[in-house]
Amino acid sequence: MTKKIYTVTDLGPGDGGKGGVVHKIATMMRAHTIIKVGGFQGSHGVCTSRGERFAFSQWSCGTFEGIKTHISSRMIISPGGLLNEADVLRYLYGIHDPFSLLTIDETALCATPYHGIASRIKEMARGNNPRGTIGTGAGEAYRYSQRYSHLIIRAGDLARPDFKDLLAGVRTQIQSDLSQVNEWEFLPGDREAVEREVNLLNDDEFLDHIEKYFREAAKLAKIVGHDYLGREILTKDGVAVIESSHGVLTDSYYGFHPHTSAIRTLPCFTHAMLREAGYGGEMVNIGVFRAYAIRHGAGPMPTADPKMLESLLPDSHKEENRFQGKVRVGPLDLVQLRYAVKVCGGPSAFDGLAVTWFDQIITNGEWLICEQYPEITVLKFPATDNREELFTFCADILGEKLGIPVRMVSLGPTEQDKICK
Repeated sequence: MTKKIYTVTDLGPGDGGKGGVVHKIATMMRAHTIIKVGGFQGSHGVCTSRGERFAFSQWSCGTFEGIKTHISSRMIISPGGLLNEADVLRYLYGIHDPFSLLTIDETALCATPYHGIASRIKEMARGNNPRGTIGTGAGEAYRYSQRYSHLIIRAGDLARPDFKDLLAGVRTQIQSDLSQVNEWEFLPGDREAVEREVNLLNDDEFLDHIEKYFREAAKLAKIVGHDYLGREILTKDGVAVIESSHGVLTDSYYGFHPHTSAIRTLPCFTHAMLREAGYGGEMVNIGVFRAYAIRHGAGPMPTADPKMLESLLPDSHKEENRFQGKVRVGPLDLVQLRYAVKVCGGPSAFDGLAVTWFDQIITNGEWLICEQYPEITVLKFPATDNREELFTFCADILGEKLGIPVRMVSLGPTEQDKICK
């Protein structure tokens, strides 16, 4: 056998449908490992043909197939979240020992509940000018790691005898940074929430609780040396898949500020990680996006059309929350897609495209596409329910407009609904 790695990159602001794409590739190619990069706040939905439905955060989208997950050095983790996700997989999905499918690079950065508190308070301080955040603290942990190297907590630190001192140091720094919070202005509806967050930040029992469950995560998880990726995973024959969080349009440099992630989301950073680990085998780079534009949270979205929300995503208003904000949809934005492809290195940076949620476009009976603002083109579908013809219709249009061949079109939620060429 030969070695091959598939990388999966969201070419939008996130919510592109990466979960189903990763699950399909991993299932179809019988991957031995899925390697996670990005942040634990990513929620990657998987629907299997057996009826399982789950949104993965730290375990990979191949978990239901028994495929192993490796959390790389380029992943930000939540130790407490690991325990919660493991419980769901164990008690709701019958995976007896989820941790047996997981390895974690000892250098992976850990976010704490204190980083989450800081993230949420800072977002509420923006009032009616949100940056947009999930509010879990992943980005805040990364920013703090850049500013305070002595306060970095990595997976390998969780079992240290002095771990509580390190955790307390993080809390003390965040307390200092938020010391003037009582003088900040907040919306009336946020003041009670801010008070709760501050009380939690100052609660010594909460510090003890965090230490306890972080240490528990360290006992259950298999935390491996940084060389494990190159030594044990990349030397295997067969296929591995890189599962990344976020999207290119939220990249900390090329995204649209201030509505960006703290991390880098371009595939070149994944490539660099693989090179540094000694990988020299074949790579297949796949770009992913929905057949329509979507953004969950604040940030520029020129084609947003509130009238399309219920037809494309019925009941999606239920997904709204204080920190991430509203879900918006609209015609497919080829302007932003071309920009995303360009900053990744141009069409030659990708071997293929995966187009998700095309079934919803078919259900609506017309495909709205924007090639330049503010013009919208309406495409009618051929009178057919033949899956091959629908794939060709989608692939021909987008392949010509983006200069990259379409290799997968999703005509439904499960792996059996995804047509590949």
